[in-house]
This record gives sequence, structure tokens and C-alpha cells, in this order.
Amino acid sequence: MIAGLLAALTFTPLQAADESVSRALAGADLLAGTLRDAANNKLDFSGNKTFTADQLRAPIAEQIREVQEKGLTPARADDAAYYVGAFYRKAGFSQVSVEYEIRGGRLLIKIAEGPRSLLRSVTFAGNTAIPTATLFDYMIGATPERLAKEHDQFPYTAAEVGGGADRVRGLYLSEGYLNVVIDSTGVQLAENGTRADVTIRITEGVRYTFGEISFAGDTLFPREQLVKALGQTVSGPFSPGQATAMQRNLQSFFKAHGYYQAEVALAADPLTAVAGKVPVLFTIRSYGLFHFDGATVRNETSRARLRDDFLPKRFAHLKGAVYDPERLDETFREMLRSGLFESLRVTPTPLGGDLVRLDFTYAEAKAKELGFNLGFSSYEGAVAGFRIGDRDLFGRGRPLSFAAQYTQRGISGELLYVDPWVFDSRFALRVRLYSEARREEGYTKNAIGFRTDLSRKLLPHLELGAFVEAQNVTVTDHTIDLAQIGPLSYTLQSVGLTQSTDFRNDPVNPARGFILTSAVDFATLDNQPAFTRATARFSYYRPLGKCLLALGARGGYIAPLIDDLPIGVRFFNGGGTTVRSFAERELGARDAQGHPLGGDLFTVFNAELTFPLYGELQGAVFTDAGSLKNRNVPGSGDLRYGIGAGLRYKLPIGPLRLDYGVNPTRRDHEDFGAFHFSFGFAF
Repeated sequence: MIAGLLAALTFTPLQAADESVSRALAGADLLAGTLRDAANNKLDFSGNKTFTADQLRAPIAEQIREVQEKGLTPARADDAAYYVGAFYRKAGFSQVSVEYEIRGGRLLIKIAEGPRSLLRSVTFAGNTAIPTATLFDYMIGATPERLAKEHDQFPYTAAEVGGGADRVRGLYLSEGYLNVVIDSTGVQLAENGTRADVTIRITEGVRYTFGEISFAGDTLFPREQLVKALGQTVSGPFSPGQATAMQRNLQSFFKAHGYYQAEVALAADPLTAVAGKVPVLFTIRSYGLFHFDGATVRNETSRARLRDDFLPKRFAHLKGAVYDPERLDETFREMLRSGLFESLRVTPTPLGGDLVRLDFTYAEAKAKELGFNLGFSSYEGAVAGFRIGDRDLFGRGRPLSFAAQYTQRGISGELLYVDPWVFDSRFALRVRLYSEARREEGYTKNAIGFRTDLSRKLLPHLELGAFVEAQNVTVTDHTIDLAQIGPLSYTLQSVGLTQSTDFRNDPVNPARGFILTSAVDFATLDNQPAFTRATARFSYYRPLGKCLLALGARGGYIAPLIDDLPIGVRFFNGGGTTVRSFAERELGARDAQGHPLGGDLFTVFNAELTFPLYGELQGAVFTDAGSLKNRNVPGSGDLRYGIGAGLRYKLPIGPLRLDYGVNPTRRDHEDFGAFHFSFGFAF
């Protein structure tokens, strides 16, 4: 992947892009018109001392827009005055008075601010179960110390005090104090109404806890499994909300096991409590085991392209299976990720007997796509390219795209066809035709070829695949010695197997989990057996508070069956995604002129800790290690190291990275370190 800063990181449907621009320009014109009219004294304020006219226009932006679009009426003027008053009261002006007057085509909002009341103190009385500091946090979202130092940040309003009291009440209820009484009427205004002292009186009452948990009716499963299905702790404080959550979880458990119409009744009355322990009874009616039937579709797109049988075929593998919401959701999310739908809804409908039909309603997304990218990376230099495609080829939901890209190292192009459901099966097909002309360190090459991958996801996190690849390569110019560069013109064919075990929470911006991938292939050179190759990668991500720890290990080995491996199939090491104390491809054996020769055995080990700096900007520290052995170069293959730091800027499609790695065991011909500017995760 060519790393770089992308100016347009995703494709945009051509028609949708035009419509979006038009809507944006229309919105901008409307806003500009509103502001111009306000500036021309269509709206005036009088009596405002604390806030400027511009500050007062912000909370009534919608009312201003209505006046501009539909005209000035007493009702709209009254709305504007009301929201100005609400803004003042929220800022602590509890005695504010706001009136309006219409003068011709202008609106005058007249304000009598009155004193501004600030919260001076909050006192809690009667709390024994919950610390005062915790109650402060729920009441005003701050500590007593901050309130004492920053009065201006805490305006007093009756609504805010009432809201804080409700939050305190909710805390007590969650802790089992069902009869708690919170009295927030103890308010004393001082200094001409500008300071408020609030006293919250609490009568805690009895604390209730969960008593015996019982199940009745169609229990069907062992008690231990039913208790686990509740999804909540069955000891500790009792609250109606927690009991209701248990009821929902238990019902979902039965539906997830095929009992689509299962009902769970809850009986948990605190009046029946003994010594504060509330007995809880769940009564279950299963109504029999349901199975998936077929699917119906309703396309709400005005000019539909997608075939009516597309969605029924995608869900055909569920037909006859026991109803399982998780399996349904897995395929549903796969459809959303396809990009074919602007909206997609599914409604399971029970039929006669034990069948559930899936009824889909959807609107298609724009199928035609055009995207551009501009950027820069340390090794590739300037990057520019475009991609054009159709996500719904012939109405069958299969994407076809063509992409071309220029970098300072060459030009490339590819035609890509993807069939995620080849022959309407659960297998995925990917066919890629490509061509490139590149200048590497010490040689240039032209290549043309194709690769076909066939894969199948056997489990939600496990995918196996097989591939066939063929390419014709010609080295057009070289300064590396002929004895070290290998064949200059050849046809390479290879067949191989791949596997991917992916437990990351996000394949683009992982924050936890791991991925393990591996591949093995056998290759021929000009129809003669040439080598067997194997590669593997493991990456692990773990959050540490607001930081992220990432660990990685990679390796590869080529077992040659010929004397000279082409330089284009060898492994290289060093660079922004491997050992970052070396420039790209510069770890390992070199020729007399310093050109990298590559090798047949490599390892890479990485550890990186990223931490927040400001907003989306992050810092990083890392350590890398790796080796590259060339069997024709004696003494190659020793482990080399790198330590360094970098910056990350988080984007929705991956981080923009700037790293500097230091070489702690630098040799005579090596640099002190290397800068790397690239895009995406390093490993």
C-alpha cells in the first residue's frame, strides 16, 4: 500500500457529490442572507448589558431563519423573545424579563436583565450511605473546591438545581434506596439575589437488595445458564431498572436460541421484601422453536438497478436454520458494509407454524463512483491518482473498478473485480489485473500480471483462501551487478493458501484485539520450479487507559529451488512499517554502491505506545527489531534495532504518521536514523 496523506480518501458518487455541493451552497447562501438581514437592523435588542447582540442571535438562529423564510409575525416574534429569555435564565438571570415589539418590518426584543445569580454553596444533609464528594459530582459535575474557586462557572437556576437533584435521586435508586426523598427547596438568595446557597436534604430510607432469583414456566435451560443470561449481578442493590434489564436480557437469550416469540414476565415487588431482600420471579413462555423461512423485498429507489433476488440470495443460507438474531445481524451488517444501500431495514415476521420470514425495505445508494488521492510519503515521494468504479455491476451488487496512480517512483494501474458471493455461494472471489513501471534503488522494472483469490469465512473471525498469480517482469535498467540482481526478464507463476484470524474491534483503526495472518505459496519461473515461500504476521492491540499499546511480529522465508532468485521476489526490510531506524529497504545486505539486495529470510518485531496530546493529535514512542538474511551474502541476517518517537493525527480511515527512528548500533555506512512520513498503522 502506498502510504500518504490523501486529499480525497473515499469515493464519492458523482450525482451525490453534485447534490451535496448544491445543498451546501444553498445552506451557505441562506445563512449569509440571515446574517446580512440581522446586520441591516431587521432584528434589534435593547437592555442587553451582559451579552452582545451577536451572542443573543446564536440561541435564536432557527427563529431568525423562520422570520427570513416566512415573514415576521407576532407568533414568531414571541418565540424569539421566549428563547432569548430561556438563554438568560440558563445563564443565571432568574428574574429576567423579555418582551418584543414589531416596528414596521423590524423586530425589537426588549430585555430587563435583573441580577445574575451564581451558586455560592451546596450543602447535603442526611446522607450517610453515599459520600458528599460523590453527591457533588452528580449534583453539579464538579468538586466543592472548584465551586469555591470558580463561582462564575456555576450560574444558579431552579431548573439546574432540580436537574441535579434528579441525578442524585437516580444515584440513590441505583444503590437500592427505593424510598429515598430528595428535597431541593432549601435555597437562600443573598447579596441582592446574586448569590445562592442551596441545601439538599436527603431521607435515605431502607436499602433494598436482590433476594432469591426464581424461574418458572418453560425454563428449558439449566438454572446456571438462565442466571448467566440475566446479564446482571444477582446480588447487591435492587432497583426496578436493573430487574427490567434482567427481564429483557432473558427474553433476548430465548430469542437468540430460536424461540422468536418468547415472553418473560417479571414479578419483583419491594413490598414483599424480607429484611430488605426483594424476591424476583421470571415466568417464561417459549411458544416453540422457530426457523428462518424466506425473504421479501421492497425497493424504495425511484430508478432501481439492484435485482429483486439479490437480498433473498444473500440470506438464503439461513433458510431452514433455527432462528438466530446474531446470525441474522452478521449477514445484515455485511450488507451494510457493501455500500449498496442508502438505507436498509429488516423486519422479522412470524408465519403460521414455527417460521419467521425476513421482510426487507431498502433504498439503493449511488453506484457510480469517482475518487482522487493526493499525498506524499518518505519513500514514494509525491503521490497522485484516481479511481473510477461501479459498485453494482449489471444490478448484481458486484463492484468493478479501475485505478491509476503516479508516484515519483513510477506509475501503476489496476482493474479490480470483486464478487463477495461467487455463484451465490459463501465464497468470495477477487480478480486483479495490474501493470506497473517502477524505479527502485539500483534498478527499474516493468511488470504486468494478474492475481485471483478465492476465500471463505468459515467462522466470524476466521477466513481461509487460495490464490493463483502470474506476472511477466522485465528489469529495464540496473546498476546492481548482474550476478547479484538475478534474472532480468522472466515469467513468474505461483499458487498458494492464506488464512486470517482477525479479532480486532476495527480493521482500520484497531483499539483492541489481535490479528494473525499467514500465507504459503509455490512458484515457478519460466515454467520451472523456482521456490516455496511462507510469511506470517501477528499484531496485538491493548488499551491502557487513554493510551494504546501495540505489539507486532512478522516473518518470512523463501526456500529456493534455483541458484538466483529475481530481486523482485526477495524480501526487504527497513522503513516506516518495519524497522524505523532504517530508511525504506535499507536494512540488510547491499552491493558495493550501497544498493539494497534483499534477502530470503526476514523478521520484524515492533512495540509501540501511543498517547493523547491534544484533540486528535497523539504522540508515540516505539522500539523495533528485525533482520534480513541473504544466503549469497556471508554474515547477513543479524538482528538490528531501532528506537524512536513520533506523532499521529487520527483520521476516520487511519492515522497520519510522522516517525523518527534512531539506530543505536550504527555501523560505518549507516545513517544515525531515519524520518518516515506515511499513512495508516505501522503494523
